Amino acid sequence: MIKELLKTIMLAQDASVVRKTLRYLSQRDLDDVGLYRSAFVDGVVEIVRTDIYARELDEQMSKIIKSVINPKLVGAV
Repeated sequence: MIKELLKTIMLAQDASVVRKTLRYLSQRDLDDVGLYRSAFVDGVVEIVRTDIYARELDEQMSKIIKSVINPKLVGAV
């Protein structure tokens, strides 16, 4: 539950930063990179969300791998 709360806080902070950044971008800047003002915040927040979940999955997998490997036998080959 705390992890979900922290994820929500991180996404809210990212959305706030993106909105502040959007104030300084002109329509021409957005057109140059092919983005629309209406979808900019949602797009960046979605990218951050997928990055958070990908890192979480990688971290869990590394913990699983470390728990399976016997540290005494790592260099024994």
